[in-house]
Amino acid sequence: MDSSTFLKRSLTFQSELKKNSFPNAFTLAETCGCSRSTAMRTIDRLRYEFGVPIEYDESNRGYYLTNPEYSFALLPPGRDELVAMILLSEMAGLVDNSGLRDSISSLWTQLTLGRSDIDHDLEQLRKKFSSETTSIAKLADVDLLGLLSLCHRGQPVEVTYRSPWRHEEDREYVGTFERLHYSDGILYALFDDCRKRRIVLNVSFIRDIREVPELPPKADAVPSPGPAKEYWLEGYGVWSGAKPETIEIAIGAPASRYYAAQTWHSDQEDTWDGDTLIRRFPGIPSPELARRVLSLGRYVLRIRPDTVLELVREDVETLAGLVAKQR
Repeated sequence: MDSSTFLKRSLTFQSELKKNSFPNAFTLAETCGCSRSTAMRTIDRLRYEFGVPIEYDESNRGYYLTNPEYSFALLPPGRDELVAMILLSEMAGLVDNSGLRDSISSLWTQLTLGRSDIDHDLEQLRKKFSSETTSIAKLADVDLLGLLSLCHRGQPVEVTYRSPWRHEEDREYVGTFERLHYSDGILYALFDDCRKRRIVLNVSFIRDIREVPELPPKADAVPSPGPAKEYWLEGYGVWSGAKPETIEIAIGAPASRYYAAQTWHSDQEDTWDGDTLIRRFPGIPSPELARRVLSLGRYVLRIRPDTVLELVREDVETLAGLVAKQR
C-alpha cells in the first residue's frame, strides 16, 4: 500500500504503539515519507476522531497507549472518507447507470452503520447538497484517459506546445509523459524530454500529441541534470520542479478571519499576531503564487521571501502603469 495513504500511516503508528517505542510525528513522517504536518494530522485523527487512547510522554518524546490492553479494531471511515462518498455520489449522478448509484448508496449505508449523527439515506442527503462539476468535466475535454494511457505505457510522443506566459511560438518536445496532476482547475503533466530536462506542461497549452515508434538515441540528448523529480508536485501549485521555500504571508483584519477558514496548502501553518493572520507554507515562487497574493489586495501586510515579493512587485508595477494610462 502506498505510504502516503492515511490508512498506511495509521497502521504504521499503531504498530509502533504496540511495540511501546514512543512514536511521534517526526518518526512517523520519517517512516512513511510524508511531512511532519501530515503525520501530526494522522495522530490527531486517531486520537480525537477514532478515539485511540494515547497521550504524549515528555520524557520519552513520544506517544504511548494509556490502556495497554487496548485492541485496535478495523478503522471505521472518518469524516474525510464520508465526504468523499458524498462527492462520489454527486458525480455518479452524471452517469446514466442506476446500478452504480445503488452500489454507492449501499456502501454508504454500510459505512455509516452505528453513526447516529449521520443520516443513512444518502439519496435524501444528496437533495440537500450540490457541487460545481464544471472543473471536473474539463478533464474529459483534455482526454485524461488518453494521457493516462500514454503515461502508463511509456509511449514516446512528439508534443507541440505553446505557453502564452513564456513562448511566442510553438515549441516541439520529444519524450514521454511521466505523471499527471490536477490542481486548481488545471491539469499538469510531468514530461521527460529526451534532449532537455523534466519539464512541467500545462495540458491546456498542448496543441498536438503524436505517437512515435521510439525516442531518438540517447547520444543525441543534451546533458542536463534537470530539477529534482521529487519536488515537482510540492509547494503551492506546480512550477518547474524547483525546490520549495517557506512562504510567509501576513494578512490583516478583517480579511484575516475570512482567509483563516481557507486551506491554501495541506502543510500550511497559521499563527496569530493580534488580528493579523501569519500563514506559512512550503511553496515555489511563481506567477501562480504572485496572483494568489495579489488577490488579497490591501490586506497584505508582509510577504516573504524576497523572491515572491519581487514577483508581486513586478505585477503591481505593471498594473499601476495600466491604470495610470486609462485615467
